[in-house]
Amino acid sequence: MLKPIAGILLFGMWVGYLGHLFLGMTPWPAVVLAWGAALLLGPRLDKAARRQCLILYSAAGLLLLFCWMQGVQFTAAQLLQPNMDMVALFTAVSTLNLATSALAENEQSNWKGWRGLFSSLFGVSFLGAVINMSVLFVVGDRLAVNGTLERRQVIILNRIYCAAAYWSPFFIAMAVALAYAPGMQFSRILPFGLLAALGAMAITIWDVWRIGIHDFEGYPLRLQTLKLPILLSLAVLLGKWWWPDLSITGVIALMAPLISVLLMPKQQMGNALKRQVTERFPSMGSQVVLFLGAGLLAAGIHGLTQIWSPEILFAHVTHYGVFEASVVTLVILVIAYLGVHPIIMTSSLAPLLWHLHPDPSLLGMTFLFSWGLSTGATPLSGANLALIACFRVRAWNMLIWNLGYAIKEWVWLMALYALYVRCYL
Repeated sequence: MLKPIAGILLFGMWVGYLGHLFLGMTPWPAVVLAWGAALLLGPRLDKAARRQCLILYSAAGLLLLFCWMQGVQFTAAQLLQPNMDMVALFTAVSTLNLATSALAENEQSNWKGWRGLFSSLFGVSFLGAVINMSVLFVVGDRLAVNGTLERRQVIILNRIYCAAAYWSPFFIAMAVALAYAPGMQFSRILPFGLLAALGAMAITIWDVWRIGIHDFEGYPLRLQTLKLPILLSLAVLLGKWWWPDLSITGVIALMAPLISVLLMPKQQMGNALKRQVTERFPSMGSQVVLFLGAGLLAAGIHGLTQIWSPEILFAHVTHYGVFEASVVTLVILVIAYLGVHPIIMTSSLAPLLWHLHPDPSLLGMTFLFSWGLSTGATPLSGANLALIACFRVRAWNMLIWNLGYAIKEWVWLMALYALYVRCYL
């Protein structure tokens, strides 16, 4: 009985969050409903998810307590509102199954071998560049067997989707880079961003080939399978043009359910929508609890930066070039393994680097590359938490699978920094 109630709360949260975005309403009704659903669903998670959430909330609680004892003050908004956009996004994209189940009825099998590999790589990269995290659910739901993905599918989804942050103007990473690297020229960094993404593809192709390519099942780029992501991409582009100040996350939170209802079978539509709210929404319990807890952890990390400034890392730096850009990327990557989102480190480090008068495009490229690498390689990024929660991937496996990738891609990014300096500085 409690699960349907939690589903209704999540539906109300989604409506309230859209009201906040599009009508200027206070976000607190959505926040209260989201936390209410988390309280109902948390105790009913499976054993592995409960253990993971217990570790996350314990770490966040201890960190917040430590910061409070050191005199750091937190507001209710800082503690309860972070990641609300992600919870609303998950609720919205979970409706995509209404459309994917209908589109899959007459489809053939997935593509296998090299054909499936390359179709997955380019499909995830270019579709993800526009529709962002929802590509993980569109492709993941198509490839999952009994609700799980195997290693090769996971590393393609997490690495290649996150690598789109290197160059895509639709990622929040680009907005952050523009904000913290004033004067950055998109036309300058675009070729290097595409080369960075190609490097991520090359490393991933090598890893998939080593594991085994012949039995690999990838996302098929047929008209039938592309119908949903293409319509969603067009809707997102239209929404972004109509509401230019709105984040891509907010646009998708509105457009994904609309597109899903448009494409779903019209027979017994009411029953399908009822099941969506009372059954499908509550099944996202691990995502809701996980991301709200991650927001608490992020608040604690932000409080920690008020106690221990990272300024000491760059106290003796007088120039910003290839070495400095590489070190910044490595610092953001290493700290991301502790669960600190790149946006926190970017906002913390940028003021410490401005006094070096860096080339704006090199600085912006550093932030973009650091974002794409750290979110793709570390298990506590939003994209990887989504894969862990939705497709029962173990966080430890995610960590081990991507360690070699992180090192190789970081070396490739260093080479691109050197190439940029040679071309423009």
